[in-house]
Order: sequence, then structure tokens, then C-alpha cells
Amino acid sequence: MVVGIAWYKREEYDTLRRLFTDGDSLPDTYDKWLEKVGVVLKELRREGRVSRKVYIDPVAFPAWCASKGFQVNGSARAQFSAEAVRLGKAG
Repeated sequence: MVVGIAWYKREEYDTLRRLFTDGDSLPDTYDKWLEKVGVVLKELRREGRVSRKVYIDPVAFPAWCASKGFQVNGSARAQFSAEAVRLGKAG
């Protein structure tokens, strides 16, 4: 099973945190987020799952959310990531 993981670029992390309606639930720095996602990736590998990075763009993602009627939040990030994997657009 391939799992899409919402991924952020260091230089866009703060912008994205402010953009997300649940941005305050993310770690306050990129490095802390990277540590946290590293734990998740290790767990997925341990379970035999394959993960793919799905970059969240600060312009395209909110537009995608609007087109689907979603809030710009974690639920939408998960759906966006799953869709990217399904469509073969994940890295």
C-alpha cells in the first residue's frame, strides 16, 4: 500500500502554517516538523508500507481546496495526498 505524505518546503513552511486553518496544530518550526514526520515515515516502513511525498504548494493547494469545497486543513491535506498517489502525481 502506498501512502501519500503531505510534504512542505522549508522556505514555505511558515506561510503554509498561517494558511492552514489548523496551522497551529503543526510544529512551530520546520525542523520540528521534519523530526515528527521522520517518526511517521519510520513507522510506515516498519509496517511494510511505501510512502510518497506530496508537496503542498501555497497557491495551488488552497485553489484545489476551493474547487472541492474543502477547508484548508489536515483533512484536505490527507485527501489531496491520497489523490496525488492515486493519480500517480506523488514524488
